[in-house]
Amino acid sequence: MIPVALGSRNPNKVRGTELAFRLAGFRVNVISVEPPNDLSPEPIGLSEIINGAVKRARYAINMVQSADFGVGIEAGILRIEGFNEGIDVTIASIIDSDGEITLGMSPGFMVPKRFMNKVLQGIELNNVVSGYYGEPNLGRRYGLVGALTRRFIDRVVLNTEAVYMALIPRMPWNTELFRGS
Repeated sequence: MIPVALGSRNPNKVRGTELAFRLAGFRVNVISVEPPNDLSPEPIGLSEIINGAVKRARYAINMVQSADFGVGIEAGILRIEGFNEGIDVTIASIIDSDGEITLGMSPGFMVPKRFMNKVLQGIELNNVVSGYYGEPNLGRRYGLVGALTRRFIDRVVLNTEAVYMALIPRMPWNTELFRGS
């Protein structure tokens, strides 16, 4: 079993990480740790989302000395010029003991304008969504995507896809392609 440190205690992120590694053919033991406390509560923009994922992964691998990999998963909103809505995406970062980082991203979906307006006022998306649907802490369960799709797709799916995409360069048949030229 390969020890993998995850920079989150969110059960959706733990499950998504376990599934992605298993689907990629790795047998892992995911060890979740509290993430660093200086993360943005609602990352907006590609750089902020990626930086949050990388920070979580680095922090996790440093907290679990026995870990072969650190994983960080960060959901956030991409703003698209000319649109009032944002696109919600999940980005995963995987770092190994040599410091090599690989990234992956989930599919994205539009955030409703009424939610986006509140996020731009500084309210965390999870709080907006939980208030609207009347369900506390929706983000730790099926999330906005689950509510919008009537649970056809949930946060576990997006987390799994993001981590799996970040694993592509680490798959044995791909490592030669992703090494230096």
